[in-house]
Amino acid sequence: MYSMFTTFVLMLLSLVSAAPLNTPRDVWTPTITSPTAETVWTVGQTVEVTWSTADAPENVSNGGRVVLGKNNLLTSNVLVDSFVLKDADGSITVTVPEVEAGDDYFIVLFGDSGNWSDNFTIQA
Repeated sequence: MYSMFTTFVLMLLSLVSAAPLNTPRDVWTPTITSPTAETVWTVGQTVEVTWSTADAPENVSNGGRVVLGKNNLLTSNVLVDSFVLKDADGSITVTVPEVEAGDDYFIVLFGDSGNWSDNFTIQA
């Protein structure tokens, strides 16, 4: 049985080996182009979240994730858990979750950097 210290050291070594320092990494904060302040989604609808790729760096180093926020807070509604941000070509399709109606929803696009949309409306 390993001691806590040994377990901690092994965890650190695995993290270091998982992220080589010689791999180029760029931070990219893509501008979300949809949803916008004028957007209205309906629960159960299939919609696209889009972002500009005009300023994408050559090496987008992380995967993407799309999370729904409300009232300036992230919710537990992960709309897309994992995708290759660079390969998504500026859009990803999501299904609007079962949430209460409101006009203070926003999308957060995680990847190389977190970015959020304007507030928009979700209706029942």
